[in-house]
Amino acid sequence: MSEKFLSLLSKFSFYNIISILLFSACTPSIDKTPYKELRELAFETEYDDIGIQNPKGKTVVYGIIMDWPTQREIVTLATFLSGDASIFLTSGASFIGGGGRESIKKSSVRLIHKYAYLWKQGKKVRWTPNPDLDQVRFFFLTTQGTYYLEDTVSEIDSDTSTLTPIFDEAQAVISEIRIEAEKEKDDDDE
Repeated sequence: MSEKFLSLLSKFSFYNIISILLFSACTPSIDKTPYKELRELAFETEYDDIGIQNPKGKTVVYGIIMDWPTQREIVTLATFLSGDASIFLTSGASFIGGGGRESIKKSSVRLIHKYAYLWKQGKKVRWTPNPDLDQVRFFFLTTQGTYYLEDTVSEIDSDTSTLTPIFDEAQAVISEIRIEAEKEKDDDDE
């Protein structure tokens, strides 16, 4: 992970950042939550930040980031080949890191290994587009730049999109994060 990202992590206790399950009925302004900054930090992560050595010209997908609009807010899932996985919500709730939990690490790495090939179908971006309320976007962080694919929420929901399988695998990562977040919350409540 990037130094900026790691320094941000140290400012929060695990319990404070575990609030992934807190969904609010109304969506606050993105500018008043850490969402935008956390999302930008995820996109700024370089392959050497997560411990991948110089691949000597070979393209390696070291991260997949998904922007997913829900009825209430935008959810951004950031997964890395190191096993780290984070979720950022426009409401301000977030779960950062995740790589220290084996189930999250396995799920994150599985997503990347299984769908890394899709970067070749993507469009290369020079800047990261803001999330869209109608589009699910997958960004592939590669050693040759960032590429993305997108489809509408309705196409993915109706299983008519070619991106439905990667969306389903990303949901598996989110499920692992939720399970771990609930375990941590239960432990703290005792």
